[in-house]
Parts: sequence; C-alpha cells; structure tokens
Amino acid sequence: MRLALLHQLETNQWRSPAEIRQLQFRQLNRLLHHVSNTVPFYRQRLHDCGLTGERAVTPEDWLRMPPLTRSNIQKAGESLISSELPPEHGKITRSSTSGSTGTPVTVASSSLNQLFWELVTLREHLWHDRDLTATMAAIRRIPKGASYPDGYKQQSWGRSVDAIFPSGPIHALEIDASVAQQAEWLTRVNPTYLRGYPTNLLSLARYFRDNGLKLPKLKQCLTFGELLHSHVREACRETWGVEIADTYSSQELGYISLQAPGHEHQLVQADFVLVEVIDSAGQPCKPGEVGRVVATSLHNLAMPLLRYEIGDFAEVGGPCPTGRGLPVLTRILGRERNMLVDREGNEYWPAFGVKSMTKIAPINQFQLAQVTVDKVEARLVPARPLSEEEAGKLIAHLSERLPGTVSVELKLMEEIPRGAGGKYEDFVNETKQRKKDG
Repeated sequence: MRLALLHQLETNQWRSPAEIRQLQFRQLNRLLHHVSNTVPFYRQRLHDCGLTGERAVTPEDWLRMPPLTRSNIQKAGESLISSELPPEHGKITRSSTSGSTGTPVTVASSSLNQLFWELVTLREHLWHDRDLTATMAAIRRIPKGASYPDGYKQQSWGRSVDAIFPSGPIHALEIDASVAQQAEWLTRVNPTYLRGYPTNLLSLARYFRDNGLKLPKLKQCLTFGELLHSHVREACRETWGVEIADTYSSQELGYISLQAPGHEHQLVQADFVLVEVIDSAGQPCKPGEVGRVVATSLHNLAMPLLRYEIGDFAEVGGPCPTGRGLPVLTRILGRERNMLVDREGNEYWPAFGVKSMTKIAPINQFQLAQVTVDKVEARLVPARPLSEEEAGKLIAHLSERLPGTVSVELKLMEEIPRGAGGKYEDFVNETKQRKKDG
C-alpha cells in the first residue's frame, strides 16, 4: 500500500497546476460531504456561507468560507470532532500544540493521517537523494532519555523509511545541551545528515568555525520548526560546505510544503493540504505578492480544519523550474508577531544584517524585540564583554535598518531561553503580544 501511494505521489507531482487544483477540489467536496454530516461545528458555518452541498464547491465558492482561527478551535472543542470516522481511517489520536503563539490548541487526527505524514517524510528524503543507510543526527526538543553526553540512538530512521527501505542509525540529543556540548557530541557521532532548528544550526556552525572543528562526513543539514534565513544557509556553506533542505509544517496540519530539489523555494504538498495565500481583502495573492496562509487538511476526517489560519505569512511563487506542478511558496516570512510596526501603523519584515553584526562584535546569540512602538531591544549574548566602540557600531548598524522613529537599546545577557517546543525566534513584536494578552 505504501509503495502504491508513493507511486501516486510521484505521478501527481508532474501534473499541471490546473489538474492538481481539480484533484484537490474533488477531494475537498468529498470532505465537505463528510463534514456536513458528522461535524456539528461546521453545519451552521457551511449554511451561513451558502455551501449547502447541493452542488460541487468551486474555488470562487470556497472564498466565502470564513477562515478558522485558533480561538475558534479552542471555543469549538468537541464540536469539531467527527461523530463517525470511516473505519479505514483507523484510530483517532489527540495532541496539543506547543502554544508558541500564546494560544495552544488540542487537535485530533487519524491513523491514516500518520501514514500520510510518513509518506511525505519519505518523499522528502527521496527528493533530496539521501543515502538512507547513512547516519542521521537530530538535535531538538525531546521529552526524555536524550540528554548529554550520550543522547539517544535508534537503529533506523524510523517507520517512514524502513517500512520500505533499510536505513541507517539515527542519534538524537536534547536541545537543552549547551552549544559546546552539542558540538562535542556531534564530533563523536560524525553524522552524514544533521537535523535541527535553524537558529541552533547557526550557533553550531559558528562554534565549529571558531574552534576549528570538523564534521568530515556531513553532506546536508535538514531544518524545521522555525523561519530559515539566508544567513543560516550561508553559515552552513562556509563552515561545513553543505546545503540546507527545509520543511514547513504545523502540528495541526502536518506537512505543508517541502523545499524543492536543487532550489530554495517550497513546494506545497497538494495531495494532502489545500494552501491559500490571501491578501487583506481575503483574495488570492498573485506570484510575488505576500499574504496570510490559510490551509485545509484534505484527509483529516477526524477533526477537519477548513481554511485554517495558521498565523504565517508567505510569498507566492511562479512555476517551479523542476517542472513539478505543485504550488510554489517563494518564502515563508513568519507570523504577525514577527513584524515590526512603526508609529503610523506601517508594518515591516525586519532584516538586520546578521552577518554584518557578527563582524562588528563576537555575538553568539541574539534576539531583537520591539518592546514599544518607538524602541527595539537588542538582546545579545556576546562571547566576551563588548567595548564601547563595538556597542556604538552595533546600535548604528541596527538603527540604519529601522524606521527613523524607532531607537535601539542593547541588553547583554548570558543566555536567551528557547520558547515552547524548543523553538526560538530572532525577532518578536512584544507590543502586539501585550495587547492580545491584555
């Protein structure tokens, strides 16, 4: 069955965008039939926007369905759970999100959804032509049993691979280990592939560079869970001579997109998720435009999420040069809380020239936070105390990249803790968060 599904994925990715869209809406109409009969939350919602099931829903019709928010999910509770899951979908399991947005939610999915997660995981390995028998290392948040110095080892890459192919060992280490401990552990494991959060990979690459350490077998880094900035890719190239392959997913929806083979843009996993990027008026964005991401899991009949507003912003791309017809996301830009807002209410995606910052002063870790409409706090973990000249140059460097009404204040720290789930954001707008919390 897995091989048959994998073959179907291989075939579908080469269809035209129009054919893929047609297949998505065929599945969406099946989903809506199930939803209208078994999910109490959506009955009135579908009726109110005129999606009564009397005829097939078109892309134009679909825009009438209001986006689903995290707050909607919290309030809906059990009314979002299907009263009758088809037997072939297996058991229902529940999980809670990390709450990194400040609004944790509990979601339900089926055994079939887990199978689809595993298939996309395998697809990602095959897209990037990995040696499945090689050693993988992963540094991330792990519930227990993977602390330094030994970490945790299992003999294969997991069911996503070894249900079909033999695979090599995977070593895992808890993200709470210091960068120095992580580096020592990695030199012992000596992996071919290294999987982790982008911000942690950046710290590791700098530590390896500054201490003359090597990972002679390393062929590729795999990232997930955070925004991937270009300076992280550059650091991995400069230190280890390897590229990064990034994935975009959420706990509520599973995989959303994978990095295209040989390119840096993302390809939406359209067999499983219908992704829309919409502007402030709720209309679809065109290539080159940035908008809010709303997504529908096409096969989660246990707890259907229709037009779920993830909270992320993305840029729509044109056709993929590989010839695949899957929708393209040129960039994932982050969440609303990662946008800087000036006194007039104008919003910016901040770019702070991180590489230049590290040339001015030895910065091991940083986080920039807009604490008021007129002030950004630069939280820095330096390798040593900064001179007055270095501090002044850093303030000047950052000020050049901010609106004229926004000042910069340095705050030196020993450590900047990671948030829920081990994730880390290098820019946050705390003024908006405070309004929401209030």
